[in-house]
Amino acid sequence: MTRVLRLALLPLLTGLIAACSGAAPAPQVPADSPGAVQSPVPSPAPDPALRQYRPLGTSAGIPTTAADPAFEPLSGARASYGILGRAAYRIEIPQNWNGELVLYAHGFAGFGTEVAVQNPPRELRQELIARGFAWAASSYSENGYVPGIGADDTLALKRRFAAEFGAPARTYLVGASMGGNVVALALEHHSGEYDGALALCGALGGIEQIDYLISWVALAEYFSGLTFPIGEPGADLTAIFLTRLPLRLGTPPLLTPAGRQFASAVKHLTGGPRPFFAEGFADQYLVNFGLAMVDPERKLLVARAATNQDHVYTVDPAFGVSPETLNAAVRRFPPDPAARDPAAHPDAVPTTGTISAPLLTLHNTGDLFVPISLEQSYLHKVRAAGKSDLLVQRAIRAGGHCQFSREELLTAFDDLVRWVRDGIRPAGDDLSGDLTDIGRQFTNPIRPGDPGGVN
Repeated sequence: MTRVLRLALLPLLTGLIAACSGAAPAPQVPADSPGAVQSPVPSPAPDPALRQYRPLGTSAGIPTTAADPAFEPLSGARASYGILGRAAYRIEIPQNWNGELVLYAHGFAGFGTEVAVQNPPRELRQELIARGFAWAASSYSENGYVPGIGADDTLALKRRFAAEFGAPARTYLVGASMGGNVVALALEHHSGEYDGALALCGALGGIEQIDYLISWVALAEYFSGLTFPIGEPGADLTAIFLTRLPLRLGTPPLLTPAGRQFASAVKHLTGGPRPFFAEGFADQYLVNFGLAMVDPERKLLVARAATNQDHVYTVDPAFGVSPETLNAAVRRFPPDPAARDPAAHPDAVPTTGTISAPLLTLHNTGDLFVPISLEQSYLHKVRAAGKSDLLVQRAIRAGGHCQFSREELLTAFDDLVRWVRDGIRPAGDDLSGDLTDIGRQFTNPIRPGDPGGVN
């Protein structure tokens, strides 16, 4: 075990063990948010205007505090901020407001008890104000994997905006990472509320995002010969992460033979051969083990709902393991049926694809946090729901999670706006088949080292 590896793992393990004990550090908050407002449980009664909708989110029932949402507006804009229920919010309106609103749904913010607003990506925020768009963002009332709560709180913020500034002529929804799950739930359950949406590196599959992490653990167990302490109280994560796992699988790029088998199975699990898979695998390798083990006793709703029960795995024939042997021997994790009940917990089940407004998505080919296979899954759902005319997907040739250039972001947003305003459906990529050379049309600029690792 190298000292470098220990140093790389220790911060991750510290956060994981704290999270498992219920004492996870609070997520980072903007530097311009010095204060905090206590937010009690339960939430106040919902806005009467929202009662037409059944709540999508499932509360963990944990008291939270809201970081002070005060912020400085950009030049030529004014800021509004405050607390709505248990969530903080920010609104920024340009002096030359065009009457249209962009609601931003942030991604996973850890398991801390302080919630904080996240602004849209800097490049997008600047262009929104320059082009006359107002934007608003909610902290959500809880942290954790809470796409339903995110969708509920975002809709409440839309109502707040309309009450304070007037109903916008059009409303767009932009979500990143878990915010993509927020987007999918909102378009599927809040029909008529949004005119169009942009999902960036989005977890569009819903609970399939957590299913993926369960598969990550199951495959690692099979190829390493280790048993991860899922469902075992008091599990010693340190011994696994610091000692046993690196010895069995290695650490990218120095993988053992078993580690290379594992990487092959993950490649097929996440979309098959494609540009920058190898770079994305190395970037996310240690983090995904940590995320998969953040709740080893499966106490959280999303953990209880996760399963790999019916997934069929494959691996490259050159590695000497047959898919039949792999699928017969890999450990299966059954879900808690109550946690996966769509009637009780719509935020903890797979999404349906029944979108109600135009949706444009961007996804990195080498994203191994939210793999592009979730985009493929969502495409199949949308097609099955008869909504293919409302979905356009684009692949961006890059490793890592949410790695988009200014040009890629603004082109996508402009194309969404044109689609909504003028009915001109933009071009996209076909993600339903071979991804080996996908994404050349919309990647701008081409990244150094392209096409990266496709094996």
